[in-house]
Amino acid sequence: MFIVVIGGGNVGYHITRELLEIGHEVVLMEKDPGQARRLQAELGSLVIGQDGCEGRRLLEAGVKRADLMLAVTGEDEDNLIICQLADSLSRGRARTIARVNNPKNASVFRRLGVDETVSATDLILSMIEQDVEETGAVIHLMKLDESDLELVEFKVNEESRVVSQRLSELDLPGHGCNVCLLIRGSETLFPEHDLTLQAGDMIVALVQMHREAEVRIYLTEPEVRVEIG
Repeated sequence: MFIVVIGGGNVGYHITRELLEIGHEVVLMEKDPGQARRLQAELGSLVIGQDGCEGRRLLEAGVKRADLMLAVTGEDEDNLIICQLADSLSRGRARTIARVNNPKNASVFRRLGVDETVSATDLILSMIEQDVEETGAVIHLMKLDESDLELVEFKVNEESRVVSQRLSELDLPGHGCNVCLLIRGSETLFPEHDLTLQAGDMIVALVQMHREAEVRIYLTEPEVRVEIG
């Protein structure tokens, strides 16, 4: 898929990296000149230092052929404008997903035509409200239309093979999985390579649907050792 990400903060940066690792074509737009230069130094020419709230800049980014538009800036108003512009300029081709910093805005966004909204606050609340078993639980959060990807939440239990391991030590891309967020208690953590997993962590990840069972076993179950002799 061709995906346009607007907002080059922590959320946009990590989403872009994960999508690139999966193999998608991505453009990242960030309006702050200094941040855009830092992102360009690492990610190259796919980073555009412009304001995604301007229609002509979205056209330059290729919104007309975009399959997915992710508006993940820190401002709800900007994310709404970006999604509405993307829908209009692409004539409904681009599916729009907006980060909602104030969860009360989610229903308003959907009434105004945004296809999906994502709120870290709502993710945490949904964990509290659900009766999650102590064994490796799986919660399906969202399926990305017209793709083999879904957003899934995995709970790391005490027996899991990944407890006490750094994210950099895990072969997650090799299992069709890319971590987007890690929720630890009331904290929302971004997936830095030196982050060490703990029992009880909730891993929010993009997963290839046909490999979900494989990922669940890898993240939530103990390693099976075969003894010979």
